[in-house]
Amino acid sequence: MVAFTLIDGVFKTYDYPGSQNTYFYALGNDGRAGGYYEDNEGRHRGILLQDGELHPYDFPGSVETEIWGMSDATGNLTGNWTDASGVRRGFTGDIIVEYPGAVETFADFINALGGMFGSYVDETGKYTPYLRAPDGRYVSFTPPTKGTYEFFFVHGFTDTKISVSRGKVVGEVTRTYVGTFLGGLHELKVPGSVRTEGYNINQDASVVGHYDSPDGRRHGFIARLGTEEESDAFSNAYTVKLSKGLNMLSVPLIPWTPMTAKSLVALTGATTIITLDAATQRFIAWTPSAPNDGFPIEGGQGYIVNVPQNRNFAFVGAPWSYQPDTAAAAPSVISTEMPQEVWAFVVSGYLKGKPVFDGYKVIARNLRTNRMMTASVQGDYFAAATADLSRKSVVQVGDVIELRVIGPDGNVESQNLTFKVTPENLANAVLSVNLDRIGKPLQNQLLQNYPNPFNPETWMPYQLSKDNDVLVSIYDTTGKLIRTLSLGNQTAGFYNSRERAAYWDGKNTLGESVASGVYFYTLTAGDFSATRRMLILK
Repeated sequence: MVAFTLIDGVFKTYDYPGSQNTYFYALGNDGRAGGYYEDNEGRHRGILLQDGELHPYDFPGSVETEIWGMSDATGNLTGNWTDASGVRRGFTGDIIVEYPGAVETFADFINALGGMFGSYVDETGKYTPYLRAPDGRYVSFTPPTKGTYEFFFVHGFTDTKISVSRGKVVGEVTRTYVGTFLGGLHELKVPGSVRTEGYNINQDASVVGHYDSPDGRRHGFIARLGTEEESDAFSNAYTVKLSKGLNMLSVPLIPWTPMTAKSLVALTGATTIITLDAATQRFIAWTPSAPNDGFPIEGGQGYIVNVPQNRNFAFVGAPWSYQPDTAAAAPSVISTEMPQEVWAFVVSGYLKGKPVFDGYKVIARNLRTNRMMTASVQGDYFAAATADLSRKSVVQVGDVIELRVIGPDGNVESQNLTFKVTPENLANAVLSVNLDRIGKPLQNQLLQNYPNPFNPETWMPYQLSKDNDVLVSIYDTTGKLIRTLSLGNQTAGFYNSRERAAYWDGKNTLGESVASGVYFYTLTAGDFSATRRMLILK
């Protein structure tokens, strides 16, 4: 497991060198983060992220250190440390925190006023939450439920005294509690989850944490305060089961925040999502490697998703009729049938070789079936999709997919690119590729003119591997020079479209139309020279 930060929309991961796992649990407004890593012996060692670099942090005299919080006001770190005898205590800054008479003391959080919150374990093994006031006084509180706790931790506390805690009673799952110790703590559970764990609470009382879906996957969440009406409306859960492979589904409930292709893929654990663009009647796709959030997810619409394993999870939200400006039609029935055929497929990847790819598109063709897929390039990313809604196979292992990159003027901007479909591609319903040297041919080449035969004009495509002066000479069958086309200095690239290829109007040097028959055209570019045959028919 690796730690991560998400600051100003920038996602970064961190893995302490030589560690088994790395965790962050504290984040400061200055960009610092704190936590611990697990070394090769399974011990927890404190770490601090500062100026983009990881630094070890061991509380003095400790053999294990865990950082759980940091103060924006003082910069002090808060957490737990264990000495050589195995006794665990808390700390904040350089102060040792030890509840009187406790066997173990956990320090979980310190607020802006200097109040320390945590829990302690007495000699009977009982966990009890406590507050350590700035003057050093301790106040204990009663846990929210009866029973013997394996642990009970207070992870956050707002200035208005609302807290978030995690506790686990013996024989039960870990639960999260939100509220005040004087007014009462109440369980917070993501509808449809098997376990909900909150690790932080913001000043607006929003809780951040993760929950486990019935299929064992872990998802992050942010729970925000809402009106009673909103809470009642958006607390519905609809459990969905998907079979391994391709499935058709729709979203049965309105989520609290608008859903995108990215968030739906995260929820389902899919390798790709495909939808039909109503305007163009073409399938469009999104994959987790995309640089954006993809298309919006709407109610009453069907989406194709491919999952690598059986899935069991819940959609949470309000009925689609909750919003008056949203169509109240019931969503499509969710289908989990899994035929043997792969009836939907995506070819996606990135282009390299040019600074921008505005107006570019990628055309993918299955050479066995001649089925075509077309996608517009977004930035430097593309995802071309195809599907057969009657669920007949669109691709097989061993199929060869040919890719062409087309520029905004219709010019072909790549070599002839082919890729073979593997069993892994079939399982994911995705062929991922990286297309290099777009707009940069590997070698000089003169291609066949078009149309051919022609009357009276034709275009002669070519490609240059480097900048050069280009000359096209046209001869008749006797070797007589009929016309010379001086194209000047041309930059390296593909010259295939009518806008870029060499053009001949079928006239000689004197401006006279030439007779029907066979002619030859020769392209000269530096040391390179090539000749091809063409035919005029009148």
